[in-house]
Amino acid sequence: MNRTQWSRLLPALSVALAAACDRRTDAVTISGTVEIREIRMAALASGRLDRLLKDEGDSVRRGDTIAVLVQPGLDAQIEERQARSQAAVERLSEVDAARADSERAAGDLARATPLRANGIVAAQQYDNLRSAATAASARLQSVRAAVGEASAARAAVQATRAIRDQLTVIAPDDGVILTRYAERGEAVASGAPIVSLGVVGRPWIRAYIGERVLPRVMVGQAVRVRIDGYPDNAFAGRISDISPRAEFTPRAALTERERADLVYAIKISVNDGGRRFKAGLPVTVAVPLQP
Repeated sequence: MNRTQWSRLLPALSVALAAACDRRTDAVTISGTVEIREIRMAALASGRLDRLLKDEGDSVRRGDTIAVLVQPGLDAQIEERQARSQAAVERLSEVDAARADSERAAGDLARATPLRANGIVAAQQYDNLRSAATAASARLQSVRAAVGEASAARAAVQATRAIRDQLTVIAPDDGVILTRYAERGEAVASGAPIVSLGVVGRPWIRAYIGERVLPRVMVGQAVRVRIDGYPDNAFAGRISDISPRAEFTPRAALTERERADLVYAIKISVNDGGRRFKAGLPVTVAVPLQP
C-alpha cells in the first residue's frame, strides 16, 4: 500500500479508533480471595480445661459442646447454697404461726394492762405476759427476715449455677474447628480463646474495584464468580458491601498500571452449599456495570 492509499485510509482508522475508545464496557472482571468468618470461642469463667470434645479439622453443628472447664469445689458450693436455700424456704412456713402467736400475746398484754392498774392482775403475772409478748414479737421479726434470706439464697444458687454454665463452651454456628489454643488440664483464664471456629458455610469474597468504574457498581448487585477448579461453573454472588474509603491497589494486582490505581474494597456474599469455596482460594468475579 503506497503513501497515497495510507493517507486516504488514516482518517477512517482514526474515526474507528475514537468510536472504540468512546464505547463503554458492560462488565468488568476482577480477582478476589475467599474469606470465612472466624469465631474465637472462650469460656466466660476461668477454670481448668477438663474435656475438649472437638479438635482441629472437626466439623461441628450449632449447639454442640466444644469444651468443658471445671472449678474445684464449685459443686460443693452449689450443694451448700442449695441447703441454705431449702432451710430458708422451710422457715417461711413459720411466718403465719409466729404472727398468730405475736398477735395473741399482744392482745393478752393489752387486756391485762388496765387490770394491773386496778390491782386485779398480779405484778408477776403481768411481767410474764409482757415478756411473752416481747418474745413473740422478736420471733415474728426473725421469721420475717427469712423471706429476704430465702430470696438471697435462691439468687446465690442461681449465680453459682450460672458460673457452672459459663464453664461450658457451646458452638454458636455450624463450622469447622480451625485452631486449638489450649490443652486438656491447662488452666484457662476467663475470655481466653480455647478454639477458633470457621463458619465455612457462609464464605465471602474480598475483591477490589477500580475508582473509574465505581459509580457503576452498587450494593446488592448480582455478580458471577468462577473458580479455577470448576472452569465450567459460574456461581451466583451478590455485592454486600463497598468500602467508603479508597486505597491503593494491593500487591496482588497483576499489572503495573493496576498497581497505580486507587481502588475500593468490596465484599461479595456467595451461597456455597457444596462447600467448594475454601479460605484463601483465588476467584474471578464478573461484575456487570450499571448504565
